[in-house]
Amino acid sequence: MRRPLAISLYACLLCLAGPLAAHTEIVVIAHPDSPVQSMTAREVSDLYLGRARSLGTDEQRVSLALYEQPANSALRETFFRALNGMGIKQLNAYWARLRFSGEVLPPASLPDSRSVVEAISRNRSAIGYVEANAVNDSVKVVLRLKD
Repeated sequence: MRRPLAISLYACLLCLAGPLAAHTEIVVIAHPDSPVQSMTAREVSDLYLGRARSLGTDEQRVSLALYEQPANSALRETFFRALNGMGIKQLNAYWARLRFSGEVLPPASLPDSRSVVEAISRNRSAIGYVEANAVNDSVKVVLRLKD
């Protein structure tokens, strides 16, 4: 009789964890030595939608390598919804059009937040987004997004 109770309790805990995960703070990160100190949501959106490839003024232009989460990950969807209100289907359709036109390629996709942090810690000109709790001393936060 104890086993069904344990299974029910575990199922309840999983149900409670879903809403908590939905309120994850997402941060945009850069290498600690990056000249980028902070970014606006608009700048990040323009970069991640291929509308811009660099930041700064004409005298001090910074080209950036972009890293993102896997194509259908919940974190990617939460990021784009918080950033500019786009859902995964809308985002995928947007990038399909851009790829077809040959204008620009989407950011490089990495398997998880740990991989994004590691890649950015090795590349002074890279940015990416991860859950706030994935940040360590090897990167710096340049933007905080809340859903």
